[in-house]
Amino acid sequence: MKTLSERIKYRLNSLNKTQAGLCKYCKIKAPSVSKWLSGMTKTLKGENLLRAAEYLECDPDWLATGKGFWHSNVAVSSEQATQNTDLEYQAIPEFELLAITPLFLNEFIISTSDIQSSISSIHYTEEQYRRMFGAKEPQNLKITNIKVDNMSGTLEPGDLVFVDTSIMKYDGDGIYLFVFSNHLHLKRVQMVGNTLMVISDNSKYQTWSITQKDKSHMSVLGKVLISQSQIFQRF
Repeated sequence: MKTLSERIKYRLNSLNKTQAGLCKYCKIKAPSVSKWLSGMTKTLKGENLLRAAEYLECDPDWLATGKGFWHSNVAVSSEQATQNTDLEYQAIPEFELLAITPLFLNEFIISTSDIQSSISSIHYTEEQYRRMFGAKEPQNLKITNIKVDNMSGTLEPGDLVFVDTSIMKYDGDGIYLFVFSNHLHLKRVQMVGNTLMVISDNSKYQTWSITQKDKSHMSVLGKVLISQSQIFQRF
């Protein structure tokens, strides 16, 4: 949906709400809303945008630009949002927005692995998600846990890692989740000349390389964005 009118019509139809109801809620005259729906008005700002977003139960950024991805299935007023900063936005059926699902590896033949999946999903408020991941699309983010200590010093066993699976090839130095020779790895990858150096941040483990002729055996599953410690302390 590239235009404001398309987004408004979509939400009105999805919610079975009316143009008249939108006029009343936004406290504006019918000709103004008609301009929104006809495409004469290209974007909304200020109070009109906020009230329209409340009535249409969607994120103001998405309504104004089409670039957001947050929809709530419950109408939330500005006053309610102020009173409850922990309000959790829920995903609508066609978008898995807040449930960052575990990384499934059934399509690969894995003999051993550096990771394991022990958490099924995590839910964030819109503010929390944007602070952590910016404009990253939620459906591209997967979570899993570190199982071994070869990245110790950076990632410890049990740490939760968030992987951007939209990155499916080497995209600059960083920590990658990849398959090489039927083995799943989560390691630091650095380009040196035409060779990829595979580095374990734990100095006990040896650095190895993937040469040009071996790159066809490497399948990048994603790049690690951030990690979260899973260390628990008893008091």
